[in-house]
Amino acid sequence: MTIKTIILEAKKGKQSAQNALIELLWNKVFFYVVSKIKNEAEAEDITVETFTKVLSKLKLYNEDFDFSTWVISIAHNTMIDHIRKSPELNIPLDEYTDKIQSFDSHPSPEDYLISKQDNDELIAAIQKLNPTYQAVIELRYLEEKTYKEIALELNLSLANVKVRILRAKQLLMDILQNNN
Repeated sequence: MTIKTIILEAKKGKQSAQNALIELLWNKVFFYVVSKIKNEAEAEDITVETFTKVLSKLKLYNEDFDFSTWVISIAHNTMIDHIRKSPELNIPLDEYTDKIQSFDSHPSPEDYLISKQDNDELIAAIQKLNPTYQAVIELRYLEEKTYKEIALELNLSLANVKVRILRAKQLLMDILQNNN
């Protein structure tokens, strides 16, 4: 199956094609981000957030352009947004600001929580998730475990953990947005 076929199938919402896109480009995105910020845990979060945006904006992808370049530009902008929100990373933005452009008009679950500052609402939303997704969200964001630690704890492949976290964040965002 060609990349164009995979993209077309992913645009139709086929999860197997979406998973294939993630698998094809995960390492490229992750290594791009980690090469810039030098922090693997943050790079994993940015990579997941990038693919959340990629899948939500897939219908906007213009096939006249290279898909991996489009994905990397989303990763770049996601990384800049993440750096701005995380001053503890201590990374100067000067070298990144030439390409600032936002592809995401919807707040991420984290953005929503920061703006609302309502932990009770977050906990209630997490409890509405399927137990499979609850587990990965709690391990990642409440217990702050790495993807590798989650994979070991839940006896899953690293790829499966990545996909579950991606889907859990999408579902959580839907729940939070529907509560308003």
